[in-house]
Amino acid sequence: MKKKIITKSDMKYGASYDKETDTVNFKLASYSAQNVILCIFRNSVGDIPFLQVEMEKDGHVFKANIPKNKLFKKRDYFYYGYRVFGANFPKITGYKEGSDVGFISKSDNAGNRFNPNKLAYDPYSVELSHIESVVSSDMNAFRSGDMNYLSDNCKIAPKSVFKIIKETKIRKTSERALKDEIIAEVHIKDLTRLTKTFKRGTYLAASFFAKEIKKTGVTMVEFLPVTEFDSFAEKGNHWGYMPLNYFAPKKAYSSDKTPYGALYEFRKMVDAFHKNDLKVCLDVVYNHTGEGKIYGDNDDANLFSYALIDNKNYYKLAQNAYYTNHSGCGNDLNTLTSISTDLIVDSLSFWINQGVDAFRFDLAVCLMDTSSSGYAMYDKTGGVLSILKKRLEDLGHKILLPHEKGSGVHLIAEPWMCSGAYNYQLGNFPDYFSEWNDISRDTIRLISVSPERVAPISIRNVLEGTPSKFSKLRSINYVACHDGFTLFDINTNNRPNPKTIGGFLGEICSDYDGDIEIQNNEIRKQILILMVSYGIPMIQFGDIFLHSKQGINNSYNLDNEINRIDYKLDKRKTKLSLYIKELINFRKNNPIFSETYYNDRLEYFYPQGSKINDNHESYWKNPNSNIICFKVNDINGCYYIAISKDKNRIELTLPYNLKNKKWYLIADTRKDFINQKGEKYENEKYILEPLSACIFKEK
Repeated sequence: MKKKIITKSDMKYGASYDKETDTVNFKLASYSAQNVILCIFRNSVGDIPFLQVEMEKDGHVFKANIPKNKLFKKRDYFYYGYRVFGANFPKITGYKEGSDVGFISKSDNAGNRFNPNKLAYDPYSVELSHIESVVSSDMNAFRSGDMNYLSDNCKIAPKSVFKIIKETKIRKTSERALKDEIIAEVHIKDLTRLTKTFKRGTYLAASFFAKEIKKTGVTMVEFLPVTEFDSFAEKGNHWGYMPLNYFAPKKAYSSDKTPYGALYEFRKMVDAFHKNDLKVCLDVVYNHTGEGKIYGDNDDANLFSYALIDNKNYYKLAQNAYYTNHSGCGNDLNTLTSISTDLIVDSLSFWINQGVDAFRFDLAVCLMDTSSSGYAMYDKTGGVLSILKKRLEDLGHKILLPHEKGSGVHLIAEPWMCSGAYNYQLGNFPDYFSEWNDISRDTIRLISVSPERVAPISIRNVLEGTPSKFSKLRSINYVACHDGFTLFDINTNNRPNPKTIGGFLGEICSDYDGDIEIQNNEIRKQILILMVSYGIPMIQFGDIFLHSKQGINNSYNLDNEINRIDYKLDKRKTKLSLYIKELINFRKNNPIFSETYYNDRLEYFYPQGSKINDNHESYWKNPNSNIICFKVNDINGCYYIAISKDKNRIELTLPYNLKNKKWYLIADTRKDFINQKGEKYENEKYILEPLSACIFKEK
């Protein structure tokens, strides 16, 4: 039986129950607010508050302590929100909901957007009652323009839900370093939506599906965002990269719709994954929120929570108090201020306390932003990164290096932003971060799609984990992720489907003139290269089953069969899927490929058997050198691997064996099966078919 941890849900801010005083205590942070009225509701929609309390101001924190018996009547939960006053709309005598008493401006040059006519939910909520678009599809009830700024929206606004949380036990996984993981990226709903699993598309269904995930060989599941967001915003939002809250698990993914049912069900899912020795990684979005859309005029914006509570400290502002947009999503989180850094640290701590093992930070260069001018400047020693590790470890959370084993959490960065000075920061994160490596992604694709553009030195760079950028297994290697084509579509399409909304037109892809044999070979070869490269391999879970998005390379808004993984495979995909699973298990069963010293064990050879030295530039830098062969020296048995981008057969001379040892063929990408034990090979020569790759093991 694996050890268990007790979940923890106490937070620095938000609402919490104090058993000693039998009160519910509310804390709201705002450095700019002047007054806050706490509003308590019986129902989420249609009610006016049954209790309103002016909160006590203590520095930048507003507090209220209310006896439990005043809040719970016949039910063990209630709803609440805040009316917040400040410089552009101060609280003065005579103010009534829906009035302009005290109103000065919709926004001001300092960046304030206070409007007590709009109810704000608590940024530290662990559940929201509902989503804005459910009650106002045009968002008019939440806008601050001339037509809407005086309308009181408390009857329909989303509210924070409060219930006394019952802590539960969650199993722990075996202690492994990140270097030993094989990561599978997947959307929680798409994982089971097309299965017969009970309550498919939910956390509960995912927990039942954990055994099936384990069978593929992957060891860590990286979920696309699961914190609350609006699925119906704009043209649809399926992936979840527009967060409304950083603590509340999305209710639509829960089969349990009762208050806090989503949180409890999420915990059950983590426990089930851990029971199957699968780690859980969350994709987190701290670069922007799904709130502050501007409707042309800067005075007309969506106001849900953060903007109403402390707009200029939660968001980064440019000239004339407009939101900056270096994330490409409309409103950048101000990662320099205490209120935002607290939010990020407290959110991470909360999820760690729910059993989460790792985090992937979307557009993580936002954490490096050191500019307060609105013109983003990224510096790896500044921003949240300067305090993140210490703050988390002060809260009792060990941050593990990628090669460290132990009880703790791993951090993964997407090392770029959409704009800002020095917005591409591959390899520049602190050593406790691993990073998505787009160099390995593009090179592995180019070996197949445009081999004439790839010299052996570039292939070696991938095999050795991009050493010019990374050290000690910090590279997250991948061929495809949620952004862009799937693995199958990379190798069966020449261009994106024109129906794609906002997809990247320059996909590295090919259909190889429709030659299915070559397509299959390239798919196998790409995953083979991924699994023998230094770093941590990541694969889309759907790619294990050759999922196709029909050439659509930006499916962020599609809650349909384009994204849902179909496990009913035809004969072709069945064979490819088995091959991919065998490669995953080859990686797991041969630990040399995840060792820190892997690169020190490599020797490179010409196909005729002589060694290649580092100074053989005529080979390394020549794109016409069409094959790379290398030996991995290990006391438990050596390996010989050859990767060809030549359209002709190549005769290989296998390296000499140690005494009483022989070469055994494990894999050839021109064959549709892998022999994990190996097929004994007696000859010293091996014919490598065009464009293929092979693996031998010495035994």
